[in-house]
This record gives sequence, C-alpha cells and structure tokens, in this order.
Amino acid sequence: MGKRAGWIRAGLLLVCFLLLRPGVTRAEETAEDLTGRCVFTFTGSAKKQEGLLTDGRTANSSRLEEQDRLTIRAPSDMGSLVLRLSKTESAFVLVEQDAWGLPLRVRTLRTDALALTLALKPGCRAIQLFPLADHLRIAEAAVFGPGAVPDHVPHPAPAPDKVDFLLVSTHPDDEWVFLGGVYPLYGGERGLAGAVVYMTLPSWERAHESINGLWLGGVGTHPFFLGFPDIDQSSPRRLRERCKQEDVTLALVRLYRQIRPLVVVTQDPENGEYGHWQHKLSAQAAFDAVALAADPAFDPDSAARQGTWTVQKVYQHFAQGMSQVELDVDTPLSHYGGRTALEVAKAAFQAHRTQFRTPFRPGNPQANRGDIVHFGGNPQANRGDIVHFGLTYSAVGPDTGNDLFEHIPEDMLAGYVPDVSEGTEETPPGSAPEGAEPRATPSPEPTAKPSPAPTNTPAPPSGPWDRAEEGARWASDRAPVIAGIVVSVLAAAVVGRQLKRAHHGKKKEG
Repeated sequence: MGKRAGWIRAGLLLVCFLLLRPGVTRAEETAEDLTGRCVFTFTGSAKKQEGLLTDGRTANSSRLEEQDRLTIRAPSDMGSLVLRLSKTESAFVLVEQDAWGLPLRVRTLRTDALALTLALKPGCRAIQLFPLADHLRIAEAAVFGPGAVPDHVPHPAPAPDKVDFLLVSTHPDDEWVFLGGVYPLYGGERGLAGAVVYMTLPSWERAHESINGLWLGGVGTHPFFLGFPDIDQSSPRRLRERCKQEDVTLALVRLYRQIRPLVVVTQDPENGEYGHWQHKLSAQAAFDAVALAADPAFDPDSAARQGTWTVQKVYQHFAQGMSQVELDVDTPLSHYGGRTALEVAKAAFQAHRTQFRTPFRPGNPQANRGDIVHFGGNPQANRGDIVHFGLTYSAVGPDTGNDLFEHIPEDMLAGYVPDVSEGTEETPPGSAPEGAEPRATPSPEPTAKPSPAPTNTPAPPSGPWDRAEEGARWASDRAPVIAGIVVSVLAAAVVGRQLKRAHHGKKKEG
C-alpha cells in the first residue's frame, strides 16, 4: 500500500506541475506587469525623476542628458520593455544585465518612433539606458516578464514599409472624428494593410493619445508624424508660414514613395469640415502629392533612393469628385466582436482625453440627426461624419459601386501571396517608369473584391489601459491556476487520508 500511495502522490504532484508550467494557461502565456515591483534609479542631472516614468501621464517626461543614466532593476526575469518617448529621432544605448550585474547584451538604438517595445534577453534582471550625442525624453516606461505583452497595453509594431491604404489626418483625433469608418471596415474587417499619418504634432500628450486611440481602433502599427505645428485659425497670418502647403506636399511625396499606398483617404479640401484652414491645406497637399510622387523629376533624391510611386485612388471627405461612396458604419463587424465601425471609432476617440471639450465626435448624420450642429457660422458643419467621401483621383477609372478598393487588382495588395506558377515582376506594381507622366487610365472591367492573405491580428481591446486595474486583472487571469492548485491539494489530502485509514485497518487485521 505504501508503494501505491507514493505513486498517487507523485501523480498529484505532476498535475500541479502541469497546471503551473508556462504555456498551459492564458495567464502564463501573457507577460506579467513587473513595473510596480521594479526599482527605477536616475544618476546625474535627471535625479529624482523616477515617479514621472510610471505616473500614467504622457504630458510629463524625464530628460536624460549624455552623462545621465537610468537603471531599472526587476525582482524576476524581464521579458520586454515598453517605452513612450517625447522626442523624435532619439538615439540611446540599452545595456541588459543578469542578476549579478553582468552584461547580457549592449544595443545602440536609433528611432523616430514615440512608442517602442523592446524584447530583452532571457535572464535579464536589470537594464541601463543612456542617450547618445543628444538628450533623451522618456514619458513612460513599463516592464513585463517573459511572454507576450498584454493586449490591453498599447504596444504598436514599427511603422509599415508597404500599405494598402493611408489615412492623411490633420490633427490627432481627426482620424476618428472624420475618417473613423475607414480603418475598421478595411483594416480590421477586411484585413488590408493600413496606416495613419498626422500632419501636425500639437503636443507630446496628444501624440501619445493618438497612439492609444489607434490601438483601441485595432491599428497595430505605429503612425507617422510629419511634425508641422498646430496653428489656430485665430493666430496671426505670419504664424501660418510655419506650415506651408508646399512643405507638407513634399513631406507627403516622400512618404508615398516610402510606403507605397494604393488608396489615400483624407479630409475636406473645400471647407475643412468646419472651416479649419489646416484641414483644407493637408487635404490639398495629399491630393497634389499624388502626381508629384510619380514624377521622377520632382525631389530627385527621394526618387533615386525610393523610386517613384503611383497612388491608384484618392478619396476626400465630403468631396463631390467623379463619384461618391457612403461607408456602411452601422453593420456589426466580426473582427470587432460585433461592434460597428461607428462604435469602434467612438471607442477609439475616448483615448483623446484632451479633446473632450470640443463639440466633435465620430457620427453618422444620416442615422442620427442629432449629430448635426451649427458651428462657426457654417450651417453645413457637423460634429463628425465618418460616412461621406468622394473619389477625386483615380488611375483605375471611376467607381461603379461603394468600395474604396474597387478596380484595384488583388496582386497589388501588400498581403498578396502569389501563386507558385506565377512569374515575379521586375518592377513593383504602381511604380512609374522612368520619364513617365502620371495619368488616369481607362476604366477596366470590374474585378472581384480583393481578398488578401488572412491575418491573425487580435481584436482590439474595448477600453483604454488603466494601470490601476492591473491588480484585479492579475488575480482574475490566475484564477484557473489557483483553483487547480487548491483542488489538487485537497484531492491529495483526501487520498492520503483514505490511504492512511486503509493502511491502519490492515495493520489491525494483521
């Protein structure tokens, strides 16, 4: 009986081990947030700024000069470091150390991204970080254990190098208030590759709000920032010289050549939605940049470095154009768990907390007349319309339906996987031949709706990240493991007790 009891106990211990080992439960697959248990230490002129890195306020940041050091020590192995920066074109050194302070890896990182997720070497218990050549501004830092960073924590992938569509937004929040139906319908539901570019960078806080909002809307890649100032309509005319249309056009030409969008969607070029001059400027620049991006004589340096590019279609908010589309923003979308495009846009806008005092919200005036308001003396202005767009340029002919990607061949899409029997092309689709003038081509026969290779992008979270909820989520995620341990211990106690009784009974009989 003793031998049998030993095997039973061994089996119960094995059950406990299987319940606790990494990879069995979702809780183990998702990395633990170690931030609250880490020790942050600054040396040099940045002393006593540790609290700014974990206060949840991206309006504040810690400034590190060349001689300064930031050290982060964790009580257990680190898996990844999530940084929010308040400076573009940053360069810094990251030293990863083990539990004894020995270096595991030293990296020099140069980036123009504001949100970085850095994977760390196994066994990393501490990191040191210091800037190169110039100062570095860190708004937030979060440390996670081994495993995947939780989905509710915004951690966008690097900006893409090829997209199917590009949203040209004047300010952070315009991408949802006026263009908010596009990404949920085409990026989320249809799986096409999309990106967002912001003409202005009003403040670092609003820049980080845009990153959080994009994450809530299902956009998994970092946006682009052209960096032009946000200039109010009441500002003196001399300040408008800091945001010239030709400069914005040049920046967009270079971006078109870099990421090669097939479809560009932008704002209202005629009225700027409610009369905002920068809305009109960015919309016009987005249109003008199409012809120039295909012209090798314009900005020859970028043409030689990146090649020319022919955008296939341009849609502008409220424009008449050669045809109009009305986006269906009220049909439930499977990718978003049954939420509509309008609901996704409204949820994403909630990340733009600095803009809550404005009257603008994503809306569908056709379905809800309450969205219509008089603003700025313009009776046509509305709080937000994410439905109506006009096709103002096409290299593939006018639309006959209600699809932004009508007539665009499937093999031009970023996610297209060619058949093995097909030959490879010498020139990327859409590239303008040397010396060719951009022009609209005759309308082809309608083609089937593009169906890119399926993606496994998870549905976006339904609400913003709140570090205060981490404790409750930690306990909730580990409830199955805790319950399994309790059940195993109780089962072991019951079995052990029964075996002990049987053993004593047998001794009495003997």
